[in-house]
Amino acid sequence: MNDPRWPLLKRVLMAEGWTWTEDDGTLHAPNGTMWFSQSSRDPNYAEFRDKMSEIMEEVDDHELHADLVSLVSGLDIVLRGN
Repeated sequence: MNDPRWPLLKRVLMAEGWTWTEDDGTLHAPNGTMWFSQSSRDPNYAEFRDKMSEIMEEVDDHELHADLVSLVSGLDIVLRGN
């Protein structure tokens, strides 16, 4: 990802227990329910945040819900520019 906000998102999520796999450039959620990589050149964090927030409200799985909460929270921080 060439987006200048990527390092902040990565830092925020890692502080929440996400792990970074250097060899494939992937962030893994604390409960292992999801992962994503820095593949997009022009990510739309607001759209991604909104979609993940919608999914978060519909999920019954506790671990997935917890991982989505941390992701949405991290995206909120990035979108606020903190």
